[in-house]
Amino acid sequence: MFKKKEFLWNTIGSMVFAVFSAVILMTCTRLNGVEIAGIFSICYATGCILNAIGDLGIRIVQVTDTNRKYGYDDYFFARIVALGVMILLATVFAIVTGYSNEKLFIFVILILIRVLDNFSETFQAEFQLNNRLDLAGKSLLYRNTLELLTFIILNKFVGNIYIAFGGMLLIGTLVLIFYELRNIRKFQNEKFTWRFEKIKVILRESFPLGISTLVSMYVINSVKYAIERMKNNEVQTYFNILYMPTFVLNMISLLIIKPFLKIFGEYWNNGQYTDMKKIIIRLSLVLVVFGALGELVCAFIGIPILNWLYKVDLSKYTVCLLIMVLSGLFYAISTIMFYALGAIRKQRVTTIIYVLASAFAFGISYALVDKKNTIMGATISNLCIMIFLFAGLTGAFVFNYIKMTKKKVK
Repeated sequence: MFKKKEFLWNTIGSMVFAVFSAVILMTCTRLNGVEIAGIFSICYATGCILNAIGDLGIRIVQVTDTNRKYGYDDYFFARIVALGVMILLATVFAIVTGYSNEKLFIFVILILIRVLDNFSETFQAEFQLNNRLDLAGKSLLYRNTLELLTFIILNKFVGNIYIAFGGMLLIGTLVLIFYELRNIRKFQNEKFTWRFEKIKVILRESFPLGISTLVSMYVINSVKYAIERMKNNEVQTYFNILYMPTFVLNMISLLIIKPFLKIFGEYWNNGQYTDMKKIIIRLSLVLVVFGALGELVCAFIGIPILNWLYKVDLSKYTVCLLIMVLSGLFYAISTIMFYALGAIRKQRVTTIIYVLASAFAFGISYALVDKKNTIMGATISNLCIMIFLFAGLTGAFVFNYIKMTKKKVK
């Protein structure tokens, strides 16, 4: 089990990461207007989708490799390959989209920041394997805090959003070099060896998780793309502001699940299925409590707070906000199930579920999101998508849990 220090720093770091996009959106809305905020929102969403390629679920495989089947350098080079593919796809996307110069610049910077995030994940996974999750938490805290402060200060006092985004990228790079690279040498200071066969196996094992993550990013952003076809950056901004509770609940789920990844691997590898089930139930109940508190807060003061933070009028969207909180709860629990299925090496199952969910998301978002009822249609379709995903992933884990416990009894 992890130490209190590990959990504390991971919690603090994850909380800062959780509010990262919300603070950027708030700053853009207040200082640059809803048009720029809308551009940031859709570029960030696309960056999250492409980020899934660079992530490829490698951290899940790495942290749950408690028997050290592969070396750190194998995971490092596997990550390099994944990031290379991510950058290639981002380049192709940038060429074919026909984005305006300002939109293209913001998109490129956000992609490069996500490259840094993914590179950092390899270090953080190694910290966690060595029972130093606190270092991973500090990494998230330092990098995201400094990036946010840099963006806010430069945007406010220099008055140039492009310099502000460029400053974020520079600061993130410096933290990676002077903090994370320095700390990783405490655990891995051996000469790296390129072992193609092992790298290939890691990529093969993580590929279904990566595809699941990629498709999941489309699933959770499908409604935003349905809004994008309306060519209305203002509505995009309003929806993304209302979407924040969903995003924050998902970040909370990541906050509480990541410390347990190694434990999940140990429990499943040792046949402690009941212990794993108990942890999943407890984590889900914690999220239900957060969801209930979120509904309560949003029902009474959610809209006034958002109006003040973002300098917009969302008074007529109280019901939409409450629907979004419920959507966030379903997605947060789905995230726990996704990581649990990854830990028990059921990557292909998650891929199938996410592919089905993406087809469902495409159909329902384009059916319900129209010019007459854009935001309400978007929030309802988002709720339906998250319920679909929750049912699929939960059902898959329960099925595999019952199957394995029966085998153990025999």
